[in-house]
Amino acid sequence: MKVEKIRDNFYCFIFDKRKATKFGYNLYVMVNGNEAILIDCGFREHSQQVKDYFEERAITITKVIISHFHLDHINGLKVFENVTVIGSHLYQDALDTFVDKEQQSLYKPDIQVYDTYAFSHGDFNIKVQTYPGHSDCSIIIFINETYLHIGDELMYANIDEPVIPIVPHHKIPQEIKALHQLKQFKHYHILTSHGRINRKDLDQEIDLRLHYLESIWHSKEMISYEEAVTKNPVQFVHSEWHEKLYQD
Repeated sequence: MKVEKIRDNFYCFIFDKRKATKFGYNLYVMVNGNEAILIDCGFREHSQQVKDYFEERAITITKVIISHFHLDHINGLKVFENVTVIGSHLYQDALDTFVDKEQQSLYKPDIQVYDTYAFSHGDFNIKVQTYPGHSDCSIIIFINETYLHIGDELMYANIDEPVIPIVPHHKIPQEIKALHQLKQFKHYHILTSHGRINRKDLDQEIDLRLHYLESIWHSKEMISYEEAVTKNPVQFVHSEWHEKLYQD
């Protein structure tokens, strides 16, 4: 685990890749006095390390914001007790896909966001906004009109290594729309759940994914990964996942 200070009382916890994946996991924490807010939980071992880190400093995580309800963003909720979970009201389909029914109560959000939800945490002004794209239950998180957490809308293995977009074929138009809308936020400091973006041109990062997804969507037949990336200047990490887009 690596800890990076973003600004006073705002930290990013960076974890290495896990199992067969080539990307790491980022968890973000905002501290106010002896209370903290966590953005995403990663897997159980990730949240346990973050929890231990703050308990050693007499700080308790009291709220968790979930960017979307895929397992690598919610599994760590298991290590927390008496936390308030904030997330999209469209969480159920993801839980039905990834979590056994008898375990789903562990992950359901206490505060369900239908459009936007704003609140303060010390000197942090936070606005959570529903943002269907990578997932129906995706949200984006504005922090002090300076930082923007975008979950998995842009994913990286590490600096300058983009991960292939993952979305079911019938949801490609939704993700295309979400990526186009993301361009309006280029003045924000972008925070990602996997890897780190280190390019000045956000439009270029977005267009890289748009070219790929639009090639697939506009083709009347299933196309290969090589055909889908003919316009792209770089290759995606985990290109072997290309066929998953056709597995609705």
